Amino acid sequence: MKKLTVGEISVVCFLMIICMNCRHQPGEEAETRIPELDSSVQHLGWFRDAKFGMFIHWGPYSCLAGEYNGHQVPVGKNAEWIMKNLTIPVNEYRELARKMNPVRFDAHEWVKLAKKTGMKYIVVTAKHHDGFAMYHSKVTKYNIVDWTQFGRDPLKELSQACAEEGIKFCVYYSHREDWDHPGGYGNNWDYDNDWGADFYDHEKFEKYLEEKAKPQLRELLTNYGPIGLVWFDRGMYTPEQGLEFVNLVHNLQPSTLINGRVGHYGQEFLGDYQSMGDNGMPPGGLEEYWETPMTLNKTWGFSKYDTLWKSPETVIRRLVEIVSRGGNFLLNIGPKGNGEIPGATIEIFSKVGSWVERNAEAIFGTKANPFGELPWGYCTVKGSRLYLLVRDWPQDLILTLYGLKNSVNSAYLLNDKSTKLSVTKSEKQTTIALPPEAPDNPVSVLILETDGPPEVEPQVVLQDEHGKIEFNYLTAVTHGNAVTRFNRKGGFHISKWKGPEDSVKWVAKIDKPGKFRVNITYAVNKEWEGKKFEITISDSHIEKNVIHTGDWYEFLELPVGYAELPEAGEYTLTIRPKKAGDTYLMYLQSLTLMPVERTKYAGWGVN
Repeated sequence: MKKLTVGEISVVCFLMIICMNCRHQPGEEAETRIPELDSSVQHLGWFRDAKFGMFIHWGPYSCLAGEYNGHQVPVGKNAEWIMKNLTIPVNEYRELARKMNPVRFDAHEWVKLAKKTGMKYIVVTAKHHDGFAMYHSKVTKYNIVDWTQFGRDPLKELSQACAEEGIKFCVYYSHREDWDHPGGYGNNWDYDNDWGADFYDHEKFEKYLEEKAKPQLRELLTNYGPIGLVWFDRGMYTPEQGLEFVNLVHNLQPSTLINGRVGHYGQEFLGDYQSMGDNGMPPGGLEEYWETPMTLNKTWGFSKYDTLWKSPETVIRRLVEIVSRGGNFLLNIGPKGNGEIPGATIEIFSKVGSWVERNAEAIFGTKANPFGELPWGYCTVKGSRLYLLVRDWPQDLILTLYGLKNSVNSAYLLNDKSTKLSVTKSEKQTTIALPPEAPDNPVSVLILETDGPPEVEPQVVLQDEHGKIEFNYLTAVTHGNAVTRFNRKGGFHISKWKGPEDSVKWVAKIDKPGKFRVNITYAVNKEWEGKKFEITISDSHIEKNVIHTGDWYEFLELPVGYAELPEAGEYTLTIRPKKAGDTYLMYLQSLTLMPVERTKYAGWGVN
C-alpha cells in the first residue's frame, strides 16, 4: 500500500466539535457547532477536474435480478432494495447470497469500460443496505470471499486495475442502513426495530456501529491502497455520529474525500462535497463542490425487467449540463449477478465515450458557466477560453452571449480549429456567426478565446408585472466566505458568512420606482440568534438582528424595513453580517422588494 507523504498528511481537515450533550436523545436540548470543511484544500483538486465517474451497484441482489419467489420488484422501484421491498427474511437472504458466483467478473474489463467512456473515478458498493460485504472482510464471514464459492475479492481486483489504468478507486459504504445486523437501521420484519428518521434504539445502534460499520470502514481504508473517496449513504441521526465517520476516514487516509451523505440530511452537511439527491440537479449550479448520481435506467442494481435505458444523447446532455453548472456526474451501472455488464450498458457507454473523447477539452479541468442559464445550451471555462456547448443550433445561425466584458481574440469549432467564426461585439452583447449545420450530435462545441480570463456582468434581476423583485441564490454575486448552497431539507440558499467581508450582492433593474417593503426569508439556529445584519440599496440602509426560527432549516419570511428607489434604473442591493463572529449569520433563502401600495400583509409591523 502506498505510504502517505508529509504533504498529503498536511492537508488533513481538523474538525472542531464544540460540546453537545453526550449521545443526544430525542427531546433533549443540545447545541452543536458544526465544523467547516475547507473545500479549497489540495486533495479536492482531482475531484474538481475529474467531472465524470462510474457508480457500480453490485451484490447478491444482482443475482435475484428484481424477482424472488415469483414476486417482482416493479420497474421504478430499486432492485437492490429487493430484500426490504419483498421482506425477505435474513436467513433466506443469506442463503441466496451464498449462491453468488460471479464467474464472468473481470475487473480490468470494468475499469477499461469506465476509462474508454471518459470516466476518471469508480465508486463501487463495498457494502449496501443488505449488509453483505463485497470484499474480504475479517469483521464477519458474511462476505463474498468466505460466504460464497467464488472465493475472490472483487474490490482488491478493482483497486489494482484502477491503479494500472490511472482511475481513482473509491468505495460506497452504507454506514447507517444494514438489514442483516439487528442493530442496523432498516429491518423491521426480522428484528424489533420500529425506528424512524429521528428516533432509534441508541444502545442497539451503537453496538452495530462499533462491531461492524466502523471496523469494516477501517478495513477498506487499510487494505485497498489509496481510496479516492468514501461514498456514504442514508445519513446519520446526530452530528456526533457523522463526525465519528469523518474523523475515522481522515485519520486513516487524510486525502480521501467524503461525500455529503455522511451526516444528517436535514442538518449542516459534514462531507467534503455535496451529494445531490438521486438524479438531482441544482438550477444555476452551486458554489460548493457537488455531485449528481444518476442511474442508466430506472433502478441502481440489476433488474432483468428494467429495459428503460437512457439514450446516449440523454447521458451526454446530462453530463454537459452538470459540468457547466460546476458539478460532477456519477453515472451508475448495475452488473448482473454473474459479473457480466449488460450489453445495453456497453452500447450506450461506447457512444457516450466517443463524444467525450472528441470534446474532452471542454469537459475536464474546466470551471462553471459564468453567464447563468443559456437558452441554446451550456458553457464551461478554462483559462482564457470559453467553451460554448450548443445543444440547440440556432435557426438563424447566430449565437448570442450577453454580459461578456472581454474582447474576443478568435472563435472556432473545437473539432475544426482551422475554420474561424465571425464575432461581433458590442457593450452588452457578443454574437457568433455559425456554419449552416451543427457539426456534432447531440451537443456541438465552439471556442471563444478572450483577452484574459472571462469577466461577465452580473445577471440583472427584473421586476415582475406587479413591480415585485425577488433576490435569491440564482442571481447572487457572493464575496468572501458567503456561498450558494443546497440542503435536502433547506433547499437552495446562501450561507457560510460570518463577518462583514462575507457579503452578497444583486443588481436590479427598476422600471417602476417608488417605495418598497423589504422582506427576508431565512432560517436561524438558536446559537446564531441576535447576530446583526445590514441591507443597503441606493440611499436606504436597514439593520436588523436575526431571530431563532426553529430547528435546522425552518425558514420564516419576515419584514425588515423599507427602501426608497426614486428613479428608474439599475440598483445594487447588498446584505452582509454587521460584525464578525464564530457562527454563521443565517441560511438566506431570499429577499423581496414589494411596492408599498401593493403590500397586503395586514398586521406585519416593521420596527
